[in-house]
Amino acid sequence: MTDPLLQIYLMACMVVAMAILVFWGQFRKRLKLSAHESPDKLINYKRIKRVSSVFWIIFSLFGIMIIIYCVAPDLYFLFVPLDAFHHPLINNIGLLITKLAIAWIIVAQIHIDKELFKYSRDIESLSAMELVSYSEGMLLSGMLVLFLGIFTTITNVVGVILTVIGVLFFVKGKIYKAYYLS
Repeated sequence: MTDPLLQIYLMACMVVAMAILVFWGQFRKRLKLSAHESPDKLINYKRIKRVSSVFWIIFSLFGIMIIIYCVAPDLYFLFVPLDAFHHPLINNIGLLITKLAIAWIIVAQIHIDKELFKYSRDIESLSAMELVSYSEGMLLSGMLVLFLGIFTTITNVVGVILTVIGVLFFVKGKIYKAYYLS
């Protein structure tokens, strides 16, 4: 079952999330959020490469899922939809979670910019780099909330599996950092 209004909102949310995740540096340049030179250039920071490739793969698969849901709903059966959860209240809660995730990702990107600026001023500081790493964790958790929101909006078996894989890799990364960096 597909809902035309839900299709439009989901596609719009995915395009906005992708634009924020992939093109944040260009947005910063165009909007002139800061009078200073980009700290990304000063310390050769590759924002996109810092996000785990597993999260990019999951993000891409959710993107494909949304494109199929919106453009070719006849093929949506490939993701094994759970029609029992296709209810307007559940769909609206999922969209709300997705919008919250987009706001979370924007805050995380701004936070990364702030911490990179501090780090670029004192490049020898280990605590500044730890704050950058913490901010990257905020970005990953925002992506995880985005996965949860999409999964809640269009509930299907593949979405459940992708979200669980995302949670496992996020927790694994936190455990790894806590164990090896303490």
